[in-house]
Amino acid sequence: MSRMRRWTTAAALVGLLIIGGGVIAAMGDVGRRPFGGQAAAETPSGQRVVTVGGEGRVLVRPDTAQVVLGVMSQGPDLGPVQETVNGQMDAVLASLRDAGIPEERIRTVAFNISVDRDYQQPSAPITGYTVTHLVQVKVKPIDQISGIIDSAVAAGANTVSEVSFVVEDRDAAVRQAREQAINDARQKAQHLAQLAGVQLGPPVSITEGAAPPPMPMPLARDGAVDMAAGAAAIQPGESEIVVSVVVSYGIQ
Repeated sequence: MSRMRRWTTAAALVGLLIIGGGVIAAMGDVGRRPFGGQAAAETPSGQRVVTVGGEGRVLVRPDTAQVVLGVMSQGPDLGPVQETVNGQMDAVLASLRDAGIPEERIRTVAFNISVDRDYQQPSAPITGYTVTHLVQVKVKPIDQISGIIDSAVAAGANTVSEVSFVVEDRDAAVRQAREQAINDARQKAQHLAQLAGVQLGPPVSITEGAAPPPMPMPLARDGAVDMAAGAAAIQPGESEIVVSVVVSYGIQ
């Protein structure tokens, strides 16, 4: 072999090593992205696998409305204030029952008695008392929420807050999002196998991420109730169900 040919061969080998190193570095960088990216590796048994992440998202309309409402009253003497709150709250609860709300969907979330003081005076004397009684109400179907709030206000509720919407029946949406996540992972694996020039085998492991339930969707509304405001126009919008998976496929 001539000296020129030997130099050409050596240069080609160096070029291959550099290119190979670049491929290895790229694969290593991909492997550091456990969910969004892909990684090629071997199982303890020596089987070559490619691991990909998939995600599915489904928009669903909330099926349950939640609202916190109740009565707050102030006065110089605790006894009369408590009587006022108890009487108005009994009327509010009666309005909820008359609207068809089951007892198990009405839950007390706060009952507070606070002392009011005049801190402008050196001894901070007691000037009165504030009593608050609040319940959380779950309403289903959600199109009843406006009427229920208005009925409660008419019965004596003077505090309305934390109107929100949740999805209680999530099973169908979770299944749909899971199918999307698996399909997303499969497409990524097929594309990666095509780019790498290998054949994609069946999945050898599947892990589903623990997706928390969607947070309640709050409705912006002032806590103070306008008695003359009329029926509230409340729109629930949509919630998003998200499922993530990590799938390892065998490759040949």
